[in-house]
Amino acid sequence: MPSGAIQIDGTVRYVALEGGFWAVRGDDGVTYDPMNGLAAQYQRENLRVTLVAKMRDDLGGVHMVGPIVEVLSIQAR
Repeated sequence: MPSGAIQIDGTVRYVALEGGFWAVRGDDGVTYDPMNGLAAQYQRENLRVTLVAKMRDDLGGVHMVGPIVEVLSIQAR
C-alpha cells in the first residue's frame, strides 16, 4: 500500500445532494467523497467495494458528506 494511504471497506451510495454524486459509506460509519467520482462500473447502489485511498484534507468541496479522498485503487467485493 502506498505511503499515507488507507484501505476502506464499504458500500457505494448515491447521494442526492448538490446535483447528486456517488460516495462510499465505509464500514467505519464514515462517508468518503471520491474527489474525481467513481468509474461507471462502480456506480451501483449497495455495491460492496474495497478501496485504497489518500485523505485529501487540502481540498474543499461542496458535497459536505465526509472527507474527500483520492482513490488509488478500487475493486468490487
